Amino acid sequence: MIKALIVDDESLVRKGMRLVFPWDKHQIEIVGEAASGEKALAFMQNNPIHLLITDITMPGMSGMELFSRVRELYPTVKVVILTCHQDFEYIQEALRMGAVDYIVKTQLEKQNLDQILERIVKAMVVVPPQISLEIQPEAYSPASSEKWNRVSWVLDDAEFQELTRTLGVALNHPAPQWSRNWMDAVEKWKMSFPMYPDWSSYSIAATSEELFHNMKQLRTGIQAWLRRSKYTEEVIHSIVSSLDFMHNSSNQHLSQSYVSDQVNLSKSYFSKSFKEILGISFIHYLQLASMNVAKEMLLNTNHPIYWVAEQCGFMDQRYFSKIFKDQTGMLPSEFRLHNS
Repeated sequence: MIKALIVDDESLVRKGMRLVFPWDKHQIEIVGEAASGEKALAFMQNNPIHLLITDITMPGMSGMELFSRVRELYPTVKVVILTCHQDFEYIQEALRMGAVDYIVKTQLEKQNLDQILERIVKAMVVVPPQISLEIQPEAYSPASSEKWNRVSWVLDDAEFQELTRTLGVALNHPAPQWSRNWMDAVEKWKMSFPMYPDWSSYSIAATSEELFHNMKQLRTGIQAWLRRSKYTEEVIHSIVSSLDFMHNSSNQHLSQSYVSDQVNLSKSYFSKSFKEILGISFIHYLQLASMNVAKEMLLNTNHPIYWVAEQCGFMDQRYFSKIFKDQTGMLPSEFRLHNS
């Protein structure tokens, strides 16, 4: 569980925060409350936490001062800011200082509380205090990270064993950091298999045993779904290999001919088997993949729309914007503004 502390000088706000948010659903435990920055620091001396949720404007030590002190004393603790409309400049400053998110207290009834907590949890990589997880060094290596981004482990037994080996976590120990990695990985795997129908059943894993179980269950489910097409194992392997090739290629201008050559299939046979195995045409799949790349660029860079379009293989910005709106319901500029 993620251990959190709520800090606000108004008791009604603290009580309201406890009641309205679905904390348990997102594996967050509110372990304490504090009415001031000074009391928050006193609490933290004896009670390790992962997440600090603090009001910006409080009598005495302000939320920003508390944030600075926590950043010095407890650098691994993540901070979420509680604010009102008029605190926009403070929000910007807090985000520059490293706050993972902010919550507008006066608009709770208008906000998607699940979405807020999902965003906060995704931004956190935490280790439970005073617990040894016996994680092997290679679990944090770039090579391990690349393995989690690929999907060849779905069919390759040796690669699956290697992937699970890198976890190196003793069974039944809490492992929230791998739980976060698991959910991030699932989001990436969804992009590789967008038509797979059973993603909703894979939730956050509370223990390493549950994590291993979820991985095996997901692997079995995707294997059965791929094999429903009745193609040979060799062809299915080729199609899955093409997904890793596309998602890990630095070339955003991929053609069907080029990709089919990489997996040693003729263009026509590749096109037919791709659609029947994955349930989506190559062209439509490539559009979805391009839109996912575009979303990342729109959220994480300030590059103009035409630049994002070009990076995703679209020379015509208007056509790119049309496809983007067809996929997301919003123009690229609207998407960036809505999610900023």
